[in-house]
Amino acid sequence: MTAILQGKELATELVAESRSQSLSTSLEPVIDAAAAGTLSDDQYFRLRGQLWAMERMYYYVYGAWGSSLVVNQYPPSVDYLFAKQLYDDSTHEILYGQAVLHKGWAKGKRLALQHPYCKYTPSSGVSVFIFSMRGLGIYAQNLRLSALNLGPKVLEASWLERLGEAISDEYLSKLFISQVPETRSHIQMGRYMVERFVSEPVDVEMCRSMVAMARRDYNSALAQISNFVLGKGDQKVSIARTEIPEVE
Repeated sequence: MTAILQGKELATELVAESRSQSLSTSLEPVIDAAAAGTLSDDQYFRLRGQLWAMERMYYYVYGAWGSSLVVNQYPPSVDYLFAKQLYDDSTHEILYGQAVLHKGWAKGKRLALQHPYCKYTPSSGVSVFIFSMRGLGIYAQNLRLSALNLGPKVLEASWLERLGEAISDEYLSKLFISQVPETRSHIQMGRYMVERFVSEPVDVEMCRSMVAMARRDYNSALAQISNFVLGKGDQKVSIARTEIPEVE
């Protein structure tokens, strides 16, 4: 007998909501400029540098999540998938760092990390997103992984593919497109978590709110990066509160 997945409809709903916004992220002006061939080498450096800075901060998020995992709370497959996701994002971080060196934008990793284009900036859109995700460490793994993978990761898979297709430089194009399959696997991981481990009414409502919050804060990070690349000045980040139901 086929098992009834109680969270299947919820997972489909959350992915559909994120996909409906995936073509209107804050990174769209950068994608349009890349397609038009108007991005300069310096702007590409800015883009890779800031994406690299954001990817490095995922270690900070996953470290907090990993330290709060409860032994035997979920099947071993969940721990394996979480480890795979951490490995994937660490690989993406390395790819961005290597691109900076490959293109000759910095001579050596130490100098690259010190370059203003590659630095993580506190009180920015990226910091809002990273601290938002780290803050989810107080919630169960089924909820926080769902928030990240059915919100930001859906947006990320979309812009990675479209930006990769828009760039004429073969090396830079492959750098983005090569990340798409792994990012899609993270979305599937989010589906798995929701379908199998989100069924209680309070968890359903928390999941909806957390996905919306994560998606919003990720867009704040993309807005900062987009403005930095296009030279539009600092992005003033809106941190309007998304209410998450409390567990009683």
